[in-house]
Amino acid sequence: MKRVGITEKRLADRRFRRTEEAILRAFFATSGDTGIVEIAKKAGVARSTVYIHHRAVKEIVPDYEKYVLKKYRKMVRGILVVKNSKLETVFVRTLIFMIANKRIFTMILSNNNTIIEKMINEISVKIASSMRMPKSQENVFKIYRSEIIVLIDDWCRKDFEYKEMNKLVENIIYLTNTARIRLGVLK
Repeated sequence: MKRVGITEKRLADRRFRRTEEAILRAFFATSGDTGIVEIAKKAGVARSTVYIHHRAVKEIVPDYEKYVLKKYRKMVRGILVVKNSKLETVFVRTLIFMIANKRIFTMILSNNNTIIEKMINEISVKIASSMRMPKSQENVFKIYRSEIIVLIDDWCRKDFEYKEMNKLVENIIYLTNTARIRLGVLK
């Protein structure tokens, strides 16, 4: 049996996408120590179908994280190749990406929030260069990244409200502009 995995092409197929969403809903509706049989029952699919989509139960969320991060990297690369792209643009596009993939993010974030941290790490170089953060201040930069992650996570828990996005971007840019002073890098 060949494992299909989650790809853009496969998710374009309505039947595959519906099955995958059913598997993911069933996974999150069950307890952490659930087996494939129970997930298949709750999803209304055969056990072999779950195995075609995922090798094991413990790989369901990581498979989705890999898929989302791959899409995100592709989107970010498109922004970062523009020489004078603004940090604000990067964050706005990041949040729009999250809104566009809201269902997937909602399901992943209900289990853990490491995906936001991974996404911020993808743009860390751009953030650090815009802040003119010296390499010696890596710990300060980690605190700043944590603040950003908390802001984005809070926004996600408010159901990814589009009208709140501008306020969130303003807060992120404020944090960026004041981070060096607030965190004691400049005296």
